[in-house]
Amino acid sequence: MKSTLVKSAAPNRHRSSGPHRPKPGVEAQTVVLLAQSSEDVFRRCVSLALEITRATTSMVLLHRPGLDVLEVVAASGHLAEEATGRQLRRGEALGWRVFDSGEVQSVERAQDIAEAYFVSGRAQAGMYLGVPLLDPEGQVLGVLSADTTDSPERLDAADALALLLLGQAAGVAYSRWLALEHAQVTARQFERLATLTPELDRLTRPEEIARLALQALIEVSGFTSGAVFGIDSQGQATLTVLEGEEYEGPPSAAQLREPHPPAGLVAEVLRTGSPQLVPDYMSWSGARVHSIYTAAAAPLRSRGQVVGVIGLMHTRHRHEAPGEIMTLLGMVAARIDQALERAAGLEYLHQTREAALRALGRVLEGRDGDTFGHTDRVTTLALQLGEALGQSPEDLQHLRWGAYLHDIGKVAVGDDVLRKPGELTAAERRLMQRHVVVGDDMLRDEVFVPRAVREVVRHHHERWDGSGYPDRLAGEAIPLLARIFSVVDVYDALVSERPYKRAWPQSEALAELERCAGSQFDPQIVEVFVNLEQACSVFL
Repeated sequence: MKSTLVKSAAPNRHRSSGPHRPKPGVEAQTVVLLAQSSEDVFRRCVSLALEITRATTSMVLLHRPGLDVLEVVAASGHLAEEATGRQLRRGEALGWRVFDSGEVQSVERAQDIAEAYFVSGRAQAGMYLGVPLLDPEGQVLGVLSADTTDSPERLDAADALALLLLGQAAGVAYSRWLALEHAQVTARQFERLATLTPELDRLTRPEEIARLALQALIEVSGFTSGAVFGIDSQGQATLTVLEGEEYEGPPSAAQLREPHPPAGLVAEVLRTGSPQLVPDYMSWSGARVHSIYTAAAAPLRSRGQVVGVIGLMHTRHRHEAPGEIMTLLGMVAARIDQALERAAGLEYLHQTREAALRALGRVLEGRDGDTFGHTDRVTTLALQLGEALGQSPEDLQHLRWGAYLHDIGKVAVGDDVLRKPGELTAAERRLMQRHVVVGDDMLRDEVFVPRAVREVVRHHHERWDGSGYPDRLAGEAIPLLARIFSVVDVYDALVSERPYKRAWPQSEALAELERCAGSQFDPQIVEVFVNLEQACSVFL
């Protein structure tokens, strides 16, 4: 390799040449043998470079292809902490001369060179020496440099040779560690992806599905934030999920949660229908959010149509996304698509089942001939009371289904008894009371009907004092949902007109519930219901 040495190779007058002078070959082997990670390779490298050359500062600058910058990944000596992490564009550092030429570069008076980079921000007298870092195939990875800013120390041909050997060993060691770490990261990514699929399959709400997928992507990608935008039938975009670190507007997250014309990377994904990566978002012509450095996004599809966009963002600095990140993003998007399809199917099945159960309840009430609307009314009242009592969404669903099906056992009761205008005989009353047991038995073999629903059907005629039917349960032994439903069932019967009775005024019906609290009904439930109905009455 040709070396460009801008100064003569005169001996260093400020360094002793005794037996203790470092041996570059041994130092280079130390880097290879003792480093514990790819980052540790370069930490050891700059420390050794400083010891060998006695320079003021030594740095390793790696080239980030996606961003086309040289990033200071390790530094030792003066202002080392301030230098680490800085990213230098083309023309901003002498290291670009080394990287572009692949040759050693030595500059006598760095302060006179326009592209020389000074961590302090001001030009300072000193020499610069840079050597290329090479991978095992001879490709330039970056630059190992040393400088003598504000120091009488000189860097000669021996220093150049020492750094060149050190840089070659470090490049090989780094490449090996990087390959190992990349394999480990890829294994973790696919392991996380493998666990993600069954996790998504357990979810049914689109927002939960998107949130879990974003959390997994952030975990394995190195990005700081993730977002999902939904696209409605008019083509408007809406931010539906935001995970990870918040970003600063404009526009704000609140503004993006309102329907708006797609813009920025969302618009680009919709235009192309394919995943997009913008390594330097701030300088991208389509940038809309000004606090994002790097962004990637992919379309979300449902039945072949793009219905949203999933994106990843880095809000701290420009991020060199791993080469496989777009593949990973596409794979996760496909997993979301599958999960959303499954959730949509389940939701359709749920809605169909709900409609069928409600229709069945209305058909059953139609047999009575005088209770039209009873099912819808008690369902509404039961849900209001259940919410007031703090029941979970799952319990409310069971309560709703129980309300639909509470009289399903009446199909076994003949019209001569069910529609009898007068008082029932003792035998007829026993037959009528059997409808709760028949209903429970009918639903027992239906695997989609939870036990809690059957408990409403079987026990909504039990009484708090134990004198009800069919099992003469008392107090809290009566399932809670059945206790809730019994209150609203009786209340609706009282305020509804029947052939054998007038409709009671609300005040009288509530008073009757209060009179029966502690004997027929759970007194605490009655208290909540009465307060709820009185409040609704005042509001209306």
